[in-house]
Amino acid sequence: MASGISYENYKITARDRYRKIRGGNKDVSFSYLANYVVVDLDKRELAISVDGHFNDMVDKLEGNKELRRKNHRHIYLPYADEVCVSPIGEQIIEFCETDFKESMSDAMLMLNFIEALKADTPEAKAIREKHGFDDPQPVVSKPTSDEELDMIYYENYERLATSAGGVISSNLYVNIFPPLIHNASYEMYKAYFRYILALQKEYQLLLDFCFNTDFYAEELEGITAASRFHLYCSTTDALPMRSMSMSFRFSRSGFGNVSTPVRDKEAYEELKKNPGKTLGSISKRKPNAFERKFNIPTAATDLARVLPVPILSSYKCSSLEEILYLEFEKMLELDIRIKKCKNCGRYFILKGNYQTEYCARVKKGEAQNCQSLGATAKYAQKVKENPALTIFNRAYKRYHARVKVGSVKPDAFKKWRYEAVVMRDKCLSGEMPVSEFEDWINNYFG
Repeated sequence: MASGISYENYKITARDRYRKIRGGNKDVSFSYLANYVVVDLDKRELAISVDGHFNDMVDKLEGNKELRRKNHRHIYLPYADEVCVSPIGEQIIEFCETDFKESMSDAMLMLNFIEALKADTPEAKAIREKHGFDDPQPVVSKPTSDEELDMIYYENYERLATSAGGVISSNLYVNIFPPLIHNASYEMYKAYFRYILALQKEYQLLLDFCFNTDFYAEELEGITAASRFHLYCSTTDALPMRSMSMSFRFSRSGFGNVSTPVRDKEAYEELKKNPGKTLGSISKRKPNAFERKFNIPTAATDLARVLPVPILSSYKCSSLEEILYLEFEKMLELDIRIKKCKNCGRYFILKGNYQTEYCARVKKGEAQNCQSLGATAKYAQKVKENPALTIFNRAYKRYHARVKVGSVKPDAFKKWRYEAVVMRDKCLSGEMPVSEFEDWINNYFG
């Protein structure tokens, strides 16, 4: 029986299109490896243990595990079996600033050429015959086991990495969260590239909306990152909810990241000097009622009191969108602030309440970092706008040169420098006319 509902005027929304892009197609899905991410909010770090599955596949193909592990990394996933540690916020910024389009364009040009060779034309046929493309291809049988299917997935990814290596290697997250490729088709490439660019566009907006201090600075002043995200959700299509497996880990590594108050500082310092030493060897005592009841060693209780254990959240992430959302969520928790460097134009994370316009990176082709270059440029602009600074700098160079040749004594120069700074500051504050300052500084030594 007909429902009576007409779909003639239905139009697909931008959100519907985005959901479709993120969902993949029959040739590709976007969850593959099981990478475990440990979040340390005290250190503000993410530590990603990259799944070694790709190395296991190479072992099966080559059969020489020890030689491969010793001599080289996996050619397409060099971080397999490694732990990648980075400050929270750093990699999501890297992902948003990576230029994928050129590499994607090169890959699609090659794929278009391959597609053109399949056409039933004399030109395509001649090229196929010349390069042996028309030779009979081996018949691919359906996999009969999970192991055979896994091998197909791996080989399909190798095809993607071979033809789109520029995309795969251009960003850490894209590299360590590969897609699951059911069929290495032309449509698979397009779907995968659209997926990356859609996520990049989404998080570029989220970085600005939630964390950028220059984004509508006056209108959003005093609003936390989490509250800014709440505003985003109320005015724009919100991010779909994601579910990730979470567990807790405990670690006392380093002894220097203890946020809980340490009660026995003497024993704590002793442990820092000699981590292998137990509290049981520092002070011996009989088990108390609690320890007798639960059969807990006295040293374990004393260690828990002296050296508290921080809880580290651990998550399992299998896709690019999962790791991006996880890092984004932790940025909200920490109320992280970012802004664009006025020298290189890239985002950087602000630390504490310290406000600066420049990052600490060294721009390509430069010897100094952006902070040093920014300070130099700022001072040069200040000198340009204020004649008192120009007069002072010119006189400083002139009198310093006289010290070198001996016409001005070092002590006399030091005395002049002190007095000149005082006079310069008076001129800068408006207490002294520029002309008077210039006459004083030029006639000081006659």
